[in-house]
Formats: sequence, structure tokens, C-alpha cells
Amino acid sequence: PRDARLLHLILANLGVHAYTERVPLQLLDFAYRYTSSVLSDAVSYAEPAPSATAKKGAAAAEEGGVSLAALRTAVAAKAGYQFNAALPKEFLAEVAGERNRVALPRVEREFGVRLPPERYCFTGVGWGVKD
Repeated sequence: PRDARLLHLILANLGVHAYTERVPLQLLDFAYRYTSSVLSDAVSYAEPAPSATAKKGAAAAEEGGVSLAALRTAVAAKAGYQFNAALPKEFLAEVAGERNRVALPRVEREFGVRLPPERYCFTGVGWGVKD
């Protein structure tokens, strides 16, 4: 598709030359899903259509469309919960230090999976399996 070729050119312009052929298609799929999700949210945020007598000026120009305010609200709402930045390293180090303050319990002499005696295990010697 034309958009995939455009993405190839954008990636080449950014200096990205080593990628599989599916990367531009995945980016197109992400863009389509994100855009359709934002537009469907914007439709639900939009105000109800005005009555036929109240249509004047800007309202008549937006007939059948989504307002800019509804689009901005939908993008802000999606960005608020979908694209979260990573937590700072200092905070994570503090949480890890707090968590590691409590020592783990000692490992007992017998640990792991309890197996029956060696003679009853397939790993035991004496099964007499022929090569």
C-alpha cells in the first residue's frame, strides 16, 4: 500500500534500516486502531446535534462531523491512561530497598519437589530398559 511505502521512507529517513517487512504494516495497524478508537470516543463525547431551527453558522458547518473539542477530549482521555511514562529510577530503587529490607526465610535442608524413593522413580537405576 501507499502508506506502507511512506512508512518505509520515514523509517529510512530516521536512519532505521534493519527491520522486518511487517513493521510498517504493524505501525499502520496501530495507527488505524488508535485513530478509530479516538474517533469513536470523540463521537460519544460530542454534544447532541442541535435542532433544525438552531442550525446557524458554525453549527451548520460541523453537520455530520465531530467537533474539535470532542476530539481534543478523546485524545487527552486516551493519553491519560494509555501512554504512561515509566516510573523514575529513584522511586523504583526506594521501593526495592524497602521490599528487600525483610530477609527471605532460610531454606530448609529438604527443599524442592518431594520425590518417592529412588527405586520407584523413572530416573532410578535398575529399570532394565533395553537400548
